[in-house]
Amino acid sequence: MFIFLYIILKLFKNFANSDIIDVAEYLGGKILKIIIGILFIAYFIIISATQLRNFCEILKLIYFPQVPISLLIILFLIIAVLANKFGDTAITRINLIIVPLVMINLLVAFFCISIRFVPERIFPILGYGVNETFFSGATNLFAFTGLSYIYFLQPLLKDTQKFKKISFIGIGISAIYLFLSITTLLFSFADVLSINEISPIYVLVRGADWGRFIQRPDSVFFLGWILCMMSYISINIMMVSTVLKKLGNLNSKFPLAYISSGIMFIVAILPKNMAEIVFIENYIFKYYTIALLFVICFSILIFANLKHNKLKSPNKESELLNES
Repeated sequence: MFIFLYIILKLFKNFANSDIIDVAEYLGGKILKIIIGILFIAYFIIISATQLRNFCEILKLIYFPQVPISLLIILFLIIAVLANKFGDTAITRINLIIVPLVMINLLVAFFCISIRFVPERIFPILGYGVNETFFSGATNLFAFTGLSYIYFLQPLLKDTQKFKKISFIGIGISAIYLFLSITTLLFSFADVLSINEISPIYVLVRGADWGRFIQRPDSVFFLGWILCMMSYISINIMMVSTVLKKLGNLNSKFPLAYISSGIMFIVAILPKNMAEIVFIENYIFKYYTIALLFVICFSILIFANLKHNKLKSPNKESELLNES
């Protein structure tokens, strides 16, 4: 993932202060711009809606069995819209608080569960082999969906010189989260993985204790999870509003947050049960993510750079002729 990110940042070098929508417009005009914009709007809405529905189902199962799932979804969307009312800067500053809290939360959960780890489960080191891990398993890169924000990050920065640094730090934090989560599951009991109705990590945390000092840390873990989901939905509504603003050439994007949240709500309540949500995430959205983030956007950046170099070459030749 770091190698892929490095290549993307190199491809963005010729397009300072631009995002993937701007690059698409440069390459294929308004038609390609609209197509990519719609694809990303669908992407952010689907991933937000499915994750929110999944989380609310767990929240309902554990704490609010009598509360309608639609009400829980609406509450999260209201918070996200209010966050967008205060602007991008407010959402960013709130995330500077939430991200460290979530990291601490995950570390506490990790160490609470560590007394039940079975280290031998790490073998064999490469699972079923190098081919299955690094080639057949390459589709698992879709877990780094945070790459989607990298494509839009550059114009949002006050100092675009820090684009590379921030991108690597962001993907690095995602990698740490994934490493802690996967390690926790890998070293724990195999029968936990068969639970589909609730998060396996939450099940492990709920049954964990750390002597007399930390007992039943699941409430703290769930609080961090709630904050994380609020932040996640707020950011995705911000991204959808940003894309809609660009496509419509609008001056303000906050009113678009109402439209974004409304569509998310409709998509979130469409699946009839958890089985449909799991199917959407594992079989439909997984390949949609790979196609959009790792194929389509990557191809747009490559061809845009080829076009840029082609247009630049005649200019260089004319400059040399003028100098001579």
